[in-house]
Amino acid sequence: LLSGLVAFLSGVHSQVLFQVDKQALFKEAGLLKCDTPMVGEHMDYLKAPTPDWNGTYSLLEDQTKRIYDLVKANSKEMNIQNLYSEGLPVDMKNYSTDVELVVYERGGLSPETVQAVNGIEGDEVVLNWLRDNPREDWSALSDNIKPIPRKRPVDGKLRVAFVFGEHGRELVSTEMGEFFLKVLAESSTETLLPLLNGDSKLVKEVLEALDNTVIHAVPCENKNGRRIVETKDEDDKNVYHIPQELLDTGRRKPPNQCQRANSRFIDPNRNWPAKWGNKPYDYQPWQEYPGPEPLSEPESRLMFRIMHAVEPHAVVNVHSGMHGMFLPPDYTPVMVNNAATLAQVRLQKYLNDKWMGGKSSIGGAGYAVSYVAYGTFGEFMHNGFQVKSPQTWEMYGNEYAFKGACFSEFNPLVEDKLNEYVRNWTGVALEHISNLYKGLVPGIRSPEGVFSEEVAKLPNPNACGLTKNHIDAMDGLSDIALGRGNRSERLRFVEEAMENTAVLNMPTYKELFDKQNNVAEALAGGIHEEMGTQDIHGIPEEHGK
Repeated sequence: LLSGLVAFLSGVHSQVLFQVDKQALFKEAGLLKCDTPMVGEHMDYLKAPTPDWNGTYSLLEDQTKRIYDLVKANSKEMNIQNLYSEGLPVDMKNYSTDVELVVYERGGLSPETVQAVNGIEGDEVVLNWLRDNPREDWSALSDNIKPIPRKRPVDGKLRVAFVFGEHGRELVSTEMGEFFLKVLAESSTETLLPLLNGDSKLVKEVLEALDNTVIHAVPCENKNGRRIVETKDEDDKNVYHIPQELLDTGRRKPPNQCQRANSRFIDPNRNWPAKWGNKPYDYQPWQEYPGPEPLSEPESRLMFRIMHAVEPHAVVNVHSGMHGMFLPPDYTPVMVNNAATLAQVRLQKYLNDKWMGGKSSIGGAGYAVSYVAYGTFGEFMHNGFQVKSPQTWEMYGNEYAFKGACFSEFNPLVEDKLNEYVRNWTGVALEHISNLYKGLVPGIRSPEGVFSEEVAKLPNPNACGLTKNHIDAMDGLSDIALGRGNRSERLRFVEEAMENTAVLNMPTYKELFDKQNNVAEALAGGIHEEMGTQDIHGIPEEHGK
C-alpha cells in the first residue's frame, strides 16, 4: 500500500493533492463573513447554447466597425486610435496583436488630451521599464519596488480608464463597452434621464462630471482570444500557439467558447509584474498560465503603454463570470486597510444595492471569488501606476451553469437579459464617474486619508476581505468626518486599527507541490529502511529519483 502511494505521489507532475483549509486560515486572520450571493439557473449541458452572432451578440469585426463609425460621427468629442504590439517570442514563435483606444471628452477634445494620446509610446517603454526594474522585487512586492512616477497634473480634469474584453469568452463585457461609448456620445439630459431611472438630480451630477472628465476606453483588449471564441471547436485557424508547458499537463484544450486567454493560451490578467510567477494552490494551467516572463504578451504591453501615457486617476476592468465589484489586492483575501479602500467598499455597496439589487459580492476578490490571483492588471495599476481606484467589475455569471458550458456561464443568453445587464452596469459606470468627480474616494479630487461627509453617512458594508480592524477604521473615519468625539483620539484609534490589520499570505502551488514531494521522499525513505536493498515494487524506474 505504501509502495503504491509513493509511486502515485512521485508520478503526479502537475497536480497538488493536498487540500487547503481556507476557512481555518480566514478565521485565524480574523476575516469576517461576507455576502457572496449565488446567482443563476441550472442548465442542461447537453443543450448548452452557443452565441447568436446574428442577433443577440456581435462578432468582434462588426462591433469594431460600429465603434469606428460612432467616433467618426462624433469627432469633436471622440478620438480612436489603433495600437499595435509584438510580444516576446515563445518557443521561437513571434506573436502580435492590436487594440483600439477610444477617448471621449464632452464639449471637445482639449489639446492636453490629444497630446497625451498622441504621446503613447511604443513597446520600447515597456522593455525599458523591465530592464530597470528587477523581476524578483516585483514578484515578491518587496520594499525595493519603485512605482512609476506620475507626470501629468492631478488638479486638472478627472481621467478614468475602462478596459473591456480582457478575456475572450466574456462577450457581455464588450457589449457593455460599445453601449457605454454610445451613451457617452449621445449624453444629454434627454438621453440620460430614462437610463438613470428618471433621477434628474443624478442626471445633473453625471453631466457635470462628464464635463470635467476625460474617459479612455479599450473596447476589446484580447482580440485574438475573442476570435477563437467566435470559431467552432474543429476550427483552429485562430489558435496561434500552445506552450509546451500546457501540453505537458496531459489535459485537453478547452472548448473554443471557453477561451479565456489570448491565442497562445497566456492569460493577460496574470502577465503583470506584481506577484508574477507565483501560482495559486488551485492553479489551472489552461486558464491562468502567466507566460514565460512578466509583460511578455502584446495585450499587457499595450495596456502598459496606454496607462503610462494617460496616467488615469481611476481604472475599471470589466469582466464576467460572477456578480462582483472588487479592489486589490488579488493575491490575499485580506483587503488593504486605508481610507481610499474603505470609502470605495461603502460606495460599492451603495451602487450594488441600487443598480444590481444586491446581487454582487463586493470588496476583496481574493476572498469573494474563492481563489487568489497573482500577476493581475489591477494589482499593477495600484502598485505600479499608483492608481487610487483600480476596480474590477464582474458583470454577470450563472453560477449554476455546467463548467464546460462557458457561453451560458459567463453571458446572459437572451437579448432582454443582456440589455438589462448592459444598461444597469452602464448606470453603475456613470454614477461611479460622478462619485469620483465629487471627491468621494480619498486622494482623488479630495484630501488623502479622510472620508467625505457623504461617504461617512453610508452604512458599513458586509464586504469580503474585511476584519474587525477594517470596521473600526471605517467607524473612526466616519466619526472624524461627522465631527463626533475627540478628533485626536479618533485619529489615533483609526491609525491603530489600520496598523494592526492582519496579513495573510495563502500557500502557493509551489509550496504545496514541494510539500507533496517531501512526503513522497519521506515515505520512500521509510520503506527503503524497512525493506533494506530490495526494490520498491510499483515505483517506475524513471521516478526512482
